[in-house]
Amino acid sequence: MTPIRSAPILGLLIFVVLPAVAQTSESVKPTPRFTSPADIPVETFFRRAQYSKMSISPDGSKLAALRPINGRENLVIIDFQAGKSNIVTGYKDLDVHDFEWLSNDRLYFRVADFAEASGEIYLRGAYAIDIDGKNARDLTYPLERSADRRARQNSVYFQGTSTSFQVLSRTFDGSGDSIAQIFGRSQSYADVYRFNTRTGEYKLLTPQTPGNIVRWVLDRDLVPRIAVRLEERTDPNKPRRQTLWHRSNADAPWEMIGEPSGDQGSIQPIAFDYDNKTLYVSSNIGLDRRAIFKYDIAARKLGEKLLQHPMIDLTGSLIFSREKKALMGVRYNAAMPDATWFDADQSRLQDGIDKALPNNTNNVMVADESGRYVLIYSASDTNPGGYYLYDREKSKLQEISKSRDWLPPALMSKRTFIRYKTRDGMEIPAWVTTPINSDGKNLPLVVNIHGGPWVRGYSGIQWGRSPVAQFLASRGYAVLEPEPRGSTGFGKKHYTTSFKQWGLKMQDDITDGANAL
Repeated sequence: MTPIRSAPILGLLIFVVLPAVAQTSESVKPTPRFTSPADIPVETFFRRAQYSKMSISPDGSKLAALRPINGRENLVIIDFQAGKSNIVTGYKDLDVHDFEWLSNDRLYFRVADFAEASGEIYLRGAYAIDIDGKNARDLTYPLERSADRRARQNSVYFQGTSTSFQVLSRTFDGSGDSIAQIFGRSQSYADVYRFNTRTGEYKLLTPQTPGNIVRWVLDRDLVPRIAVRLEERTDPNKPRRQTLWHRSNADAPWEMIGEPSGDQGSIQPIAFDYDNKTLYVSSNIGLDRRAIFKYDIAARKLGEKLLQHPMIDLTGSLIFSREKKALMGVRYNAAMPDATWFDADQSRLQDGIDKALPNNTNNVMVADESGRYVLIYSASDTNPGGYYLYDREKSKLQEISKSRDWLPPALMSKRTFIRYKTRDGMEIPAWVTTPINSDGKNLPLVVNIHGGPWVRGYSGIQWGRSPVAQFLASRGYAVLEPEPRGSTGFGKKHYTTSFKQWGLKMQDDITDGANAL
């Protein structure tokens, strides 16, 4: 592989604004100059990023991203080879929540209201659209008849934390079809369909199922081959059992091959490899923290352990390449976002990017069908981050855009990962932010606790979600962000020791964190 070398930084790509959708001043404000953190207004810390959730198309020819337009997050397409771009959506009262590529010229996305007064994010719909903004289709209730849709819209508006249409895979043939999990025949469990997102035509791929399925896994031929069934409750004092089912092909009968959850741990199926035989799973059977394994379907047991992390559970985020037809690596969020690469070429690429963009966490994203162009999101605890594009053929690294160029890294505060011991010996992971140019002594302290409590609240760089700690540090506060017992993602013991300890040991963990400082 040609070594990476630095190249002249390109300016921000100029956006072509469609006449029907005018940009607000939010996206074109001049960057102010500040001399100290205290000079930065509160609204400057919390401005929406210029670009977020940027993603490279499967063939590596274009980029999709979210950008504030009309004061809302909207979809844009960047054709970096042609040096132009276009706006795909023009929402004024809703935001594009997330999106993914269905083909090189079509996207699936979901919308929500990021200005919800409650602070909760409720999904308001799901759609597919061409990258030129044409051929949009509502997928919120994809199998609903027109009469039923009119009746529903006259009675209640969709609002929830998930939509009826969940993409399992694109179809790789340019059709814009997707393989999707849809609540069609039942409102209790979903089936798998091949769905044409342009015409609304569909085909049921699971006419025969094991029953109340809560998870499906496709093989590389897009055949539903693995299903997780939720069993009926047999004991009111115990959680409901799950069973793991498999079939060898689309016409074969389903067979139960195990119970993925139990007192000793659980198995979560993730994906098949390109041989259509190797199944990758996440499991904590016999372990405190989940690891990635191969699963032996014939023997109905765990096989080779591929990867385990010393601090966090590994539950998925496997990186595959259709170009190489191989598992490339695993992404995860530990003290900072990171990845372990199984592919030697990809590992060398990561090393080269890290040398070209030092002192940052560099998330390297390679196009699924072409390895020429590489999208990089580079950020640190003081750098709000930016997007770069690397051309492997020309060995050229160029900046696409900073995410928040109005926040100068030189005035941002250091955010440090720590572990502290509680009074009963538990080890708690946490992050501490201290004001810039401070010796860290005799500071007022804010302890910022996540909700849930059975969630993981903080996972590495927080610029994209909530820069609360940076704002408070700019006003002279130290900030502690702990993951007390009960927080998920740190192993079984960290989670289960919270049972019946709400307001007791869980609260002690927070107090002990403040005392530890």
